[in-house]
Amino acid sequence: MAKCVLCGVRKANRHCTALEKEICSLCCGTKRENEISCPGFCEYLKKGKEYQMGREIAREMSATFQREADDIFQVEEAIDFALPIESSFVNWFYKDKTVNDNDIYDALSRIYAYWTGKIPSFRPENRCEEIVFGICQEADESFPKISRELKNKTILRIMRSIRSASGGLLGNRNYLEMIYSQFRPNGRWSRLFRG
Repeated sequence: MAKCVLCGVRKANRHCTALEKEICSLCCGTKRENEISCPGFCEYLKKGKEYQMGREIAREMSATFQREADDIFQVEEAIDFALPIESSFVNWFYKDKTVNDNDIYDALSRIYAYWTGKIPSFRPENRCEEIVFGICQEADESFPKISRELKNKTILRIMRSIRSASGGLLGNRNYLEMIYSQFRPNGRWSRLFRG
């Protein structure tokens, strides 16, 4: 394998469309949009931006909900805004085994980025994003008196719920199972939400 044309040290493992040459992933990551004039259609540029945005949102999530007292779900308006969103997730996705918690998290992440101005526009890239965006837009329009800041924090809190409930031994649909159990008496975890 050839060496990176920029550093000349590491193996060139990706094709740079801006340079029309092979470069290493480190040079791609550290020089993109600085020393390299990346075209907007570059898949590495897109993935890099998504990765950085995900890290930024994760930091915001940690900073916003550091203590139990910071939980936005103690605010009645936040609960009012979250309930129709999560209820719609159950209606749209619980029986659809092609959608998992990560898909919903990723869609909410992009919506949060759009609503907070991190990305200038939002065009759904898949069916799940299209549905989640529609759900969130409908909730947004249904609660015009709730501030944008509270709505944004509520979306962030739903994302935190997904991260807390999903993955590992619990599986990547455990958040969906949890909210299904909150809205339906026959859910796997329904007994935890009754009585």
